[in-house]
Amino acid sequence: MPETLLIHGNPLIGLYIRANEEVAFIGVRDERARRTVERELEVKVIKTTVAGSELVGAMMALNSSGAVIGKYVREKELNRIRREIDVFVADIEINCMGNVIALNDRGAVIHPDINEGVAGEIRDFLGIEVVKGTIGGVKTVGMSSVVTNSGALLNPNATQWEIEKIAQILDVHPVKGTVNFGSEMVGTGVVANSKGYVAGRDTTGFELGVIEEALGFI
Repeated sequence: MPETLLIHGNPLIGLYIRANEEVAFIGVRDERARRTVERELEVKVIKTTVAGSELVGAMMALNSSGAVIGKYVREKELNRIRREIDVFVADIEINCMGNVIALNDRGAVIHPDINEGVAGEIRDFLGIEVVKGTIGGVKTVGMSSVVTNSGALLNPNATQWEIEKIAQILDVHPVKGTVNFGSEMVGTGVVANSKGYVAGRDTTGFELGVIEEALGFI
């Protein structure tokens, strides 16, 4: 049976945790969550905040090459994260970089209002193709999707054009679905990499099956 979690009694676990293939950052001191993510995703789990916020999943975009974080990150936080992975600090007023970037190790789709200069800096830092777009008509593409190197779960309102764009840029086969009993903002309810995933406690059995198909586990 797939693992499900609550954090602070909240099934929106994707707001608190961000993972790549080797490490996961979590914004709360929760031993059960730490052990579950460590076991299911086969990663090292690091406790930190970003810009003083527990909502690390919302604040940080991450792949195997590095982390993208907004300019309000604190020096102590930055030093802690840099002990694990390279970091690019984006000079941009948008602070929740995890909300506005959907990426894996091959490409990224970013919020359409991010300026070209910052988009280019992200492209150069991560060494991947970066394009602007929406998912399900939503600009916060990081919370409207769950993306790994093996697959992608997208907001159920994603258009065929958006699906094809994700497939091309990230080289995955996207599947539309929901989490936490019908939530369209799938990134709020799932933490995943190519080795495993954890979903919010309110996610139904049917939704878990779609997640497993989307992320390449069946």
